[in-house]
Amino acid sequence: MNFRTENLTAGYTPGSQTIHGISIEIDQGETLCMLGRNGAGKTTSLKAIMGLMAYTEGSVYLDGERISGFPAERIANAGIGYVPQGRRLFNELTVQENLEVGAFTRRDRRVDYDRVLELFPGLKDRLDQISGTLSGGEQQMLAMARALCLDPKILLLDEPTEGLMPTMVQAIAEFIQQLMSMEVSVIMVEQRLDVVKMAASRICLMERGTIVKTLSSEELPSNTETIHRALSV
Repeated sequence: MNFRTENLTAGYTPGSQTIHGISIEIDQGETLCMLGRNGAGKTTSLKAIMGLMAYTEGSVYLDGERISGFPAERIANAGIGYVPQGRRLFNELTVQENLEVGAFTRRDRRVDYDRVLELFPGLKDRLDQISGTLSGGEQQMLAMARALCLDPKILLLDEPTEGLMPTMVQAIAEFIQQLMSMEVSVIMVEQRLDVVKMAASRICLMERGTIVKTLSSEELPSNTETIHRALSV
């Protein structure tokens, strides 16, 4: 599996650009983290990759196929899952029904719900529970489980640990490590350096809609000051 973007440029309104020439590449089983202060263009990058906003320049490739311009459903069917910031569950539906919604796009193949739930054992006993009554951490787990029902090659995670208690933050980091061992690639936006250090293979530092520096996990300890400066207001 190989994924790359070339010179991706996009904005929220006609004539405006929030990201400028984003070029990244990720191989099978890698986790790439996008770091930067609010407004740096991290979430916009994920939305553009997922086909949720139009971009004015650039291309997106998955396994050599250009998927730029595809509708979001077709991009998901190609093998890209997306967990947006704030989870976006169907709160009035049960856990099981949310999982079924996640699987709908890949209805051309059987979904192995048991395999997905093995990664999230806390959801197994809550399949009939209304998802809006789950805790914040449980809802985040459900959002990721729903995305995994697509059997994705790449999972896009936007602030997966936002607002969660430390024990759940640890669980999310461990889950991302599991994905790497399963050879599922991850592109995530994350502000917690402890999670980044635990789970990321590489990080991209973003400022004003551009990638200003890319670091490997081995380079993180010697670049702590640079990272903190990129995150500071």
